[in-house]
Amino acid sequence: MIPVFDPAAPAASGCVATPPLVSVCMTAYNHAPYIAQALESFLAQDVPIEILVHDDASTDGTQDILRDYARRYPDVVRPLFETENQYSRGVAIDPTFNYPRARGKYIALCEGDDCWCDPHKLRRQVDYMEAHPDCTFCFTNGVIRDADGRAPDRPFLPYSEKDAPGYFAADHTYTLGDFCALNFVPTATFLFPRSALDRLPPSFWDKPCPHGDLKLRMYLTAAGYAAYLHAFTCVYRENVRTGAMSQWSRESGRRVYERSRSVAEMLGDVDEFSQKRYTEQVGRFRDWYLYVMLWNAPSARVLREPDARRVYRALPLSRRLTYRLKRLLAPLRG
Repeated sequence: MIPVFDPAAPAASGCVATPPLVSVCMTAYNHAPYIAQALESFLAQDVPIEILVHDDASTDGTQDILRDYARRYPDVVRPLFETENQYSRGVAIDPTFNYPRARGKYIALCEGDDCWCDPHKLRRQVDYMEAHPDCTFCFTNGVIRDADGRAPDRPFLPYSEKDAPGYFAADHTYTLGDFCALNFVPTATFLFPRSALDRLPPSFWDKPCPHGDLKLRMYLTAAGYAAYLHAFTCVYRENVRTGAMSQWSRESGRRVYERSRSVAEMLGDVDEFSQKRYTEQVGRFRDWYLYVMLWNAPSARVLREPDARRVYRALPLSRRLTYRLKRLLAPLRG
C-alpha cells in the first residue's frame, strides 16, 4: 500500500537537535499550495536535520510561508530569498546556494512542490549509509500524484517501459553502468554524503546542465556506487505548472535540442570521470540524448558533427528517410 503523509501529525522531536545529521536542500518557486506540506514532512523525520531553502523570487506567497516556518523553527529552517529568478539565468541552484551552507554529514533533496510520505525516510537511508561507507548515493521509490487530482496515484519506478529492465522491486545496488538503465529516479528521495561532493571533478561544478538531478546522481554514482532501498518515501507531483517537467513539455524544438546536447556532453564528462570503466553503457545512454538532439536540431548541419553523424548512420533506413524529409519540409513550416 502506498503511504500518505498526514500534515497534521506533530513534528518529531528528533528533527530539531543540533548539530544536524542531514541537511535537507529545497528549491522553491511559486509553491505556495504545497510547500507547507513539504516542510511538515521534513519536520516529521526522526533524525536531526536542518532545512536549507532557496526561494527563487516567488511571487505567490511562498516567501511568507517560509518566513513563518523560519520564525517557528529558527534553528532548523534557514531560507534564502532571491529578488531575481536565478534558474532562468542558468544558475545551478543547489550547488550554488545550498550545498555550500550545508552542515550535515548527509544531504537530502526535495523540491517545494513535492514532499515525503514516510517519517522514517531519512533514518532508513542514513542507517544504510552508515553501514556502507563506500556508498555515495542512495534513493528509494516514490509516488507520482497528479497535482489536479485527475489521475490516481501510481509508483514512480519504473518510470516508463524503457526503464523497466533496470528496476528491481527489492533493495539493489547499482554501478554507474547499471544506473544508465534508469532514465528517471525520484529526486525527492536522493540522499548522499556531503563529503562525496569533494570527490567530484571540475566538470561537475563548472559546466551547466539543465538536468541537474541526472547530473548529480551520475557523478555521485561514478564516485562509488548507488543503493536503492525498496520503500515508497516521497510524493512527486506532476502537472505543476512551475515544475520542470511541465516547463519542458512546452519547450520549442530548439530548446529541446540545446538541452539534449548539454546532457550528452555531461554524460561524456561522466564517462571520463569514471575512467571509461562503463563506457559501453554510458555510451548507449548518451546516444539516446544525441538522438533527441539530432531529431530537434534546427538544421541538418548538425550531421557535420561526428557523434551526430554516427547516431544518424545507425538509424534504420526508414528513420533516416523520415529525418531527411523533416529537414526538407522545415523551411516550408517556418
